[in-house]
Amino acid sequence: MSNSVLPVPNIEDVNDAVEFLHQLHSAWENAGGEVETTIGTLIASGAAAGISEDALVVLGTVANIAVSLYISQGIGCLGSVAKDGLKALFAENELPDFVIAELDSQGIDLNNEATA
Repeated sequence: MSNSVLPVPNIEDVNDAVEFLHQLHSAWENAGGEVETTIGTLIASGAAAGISEDALVVLGTVANIAVSLYISQGIGCLGSVAKDGLKALFAENELPDFVIAELDSQGIDLNNEATA
């Protein structure tokens, strides 16, 4: 990820990376319904004066896409540089489901690799 424009967290190992992505994913999931609430609050308070509601919805959507992309890219990087660590976490049933699903969508099937 250091070659992209995305920020790279300071992490020690694959466990730290998975924990970081898990925290980010949890925050993203928990904010799922709050984008509209935040936009509504901004409009109601006048803090977004001059910005149309449509523009605020677009900004919220862009932020949502950016977080989703960041999580996907982070998992992809882990799959390419820390596959053994991911396999170990998978074997210990300590890998979050969203990580397994994303790796699978990127063609990395830890289930087959862990039993091979």
